[in-house]
Amino acid sequence: MNAAINGTLEYLRACQTARAGGYPVAYTTDPAWLVHVALNRRAGWPDDPGGFRGSARPIDGRFPRKAGGTYYQGLRTAAHRINTPRRIVRLPELGEHRWLTRRLPDRFTED
Repeated sequence: MNAAINGTLEYLRACQTARAGGYPVAYTTDPAWLVHVALNRRAGWPDDPGGFRGSARPIDGRFPRKAGGTYYQGLRTAAHRINTPRRIVRLPELGEHRWLTRRLPDRFTED
């Protein structure tokens, strides 16, 4: 095996040991997630261009937009704004998530 593969395997084992020992596991140090990403990369699936979520099955040879971390980051931000009490949410704040106006009518203002 080459050095890169050995380093990856050592890192996976360290993550597994830490998780078994009760240490908190971050998204990118979760051994199961790391194995799935490694398998997806080996299958030739593209990585998230934003660098947030790993890899995903290609659609028409490209990374699916909704699988990217930047799409969900914007959705998370919009949800936080919408759920903040007494906050007026304007349509431009929703960005690409204007579809929420159909799901939550009378919740947003135009001005």
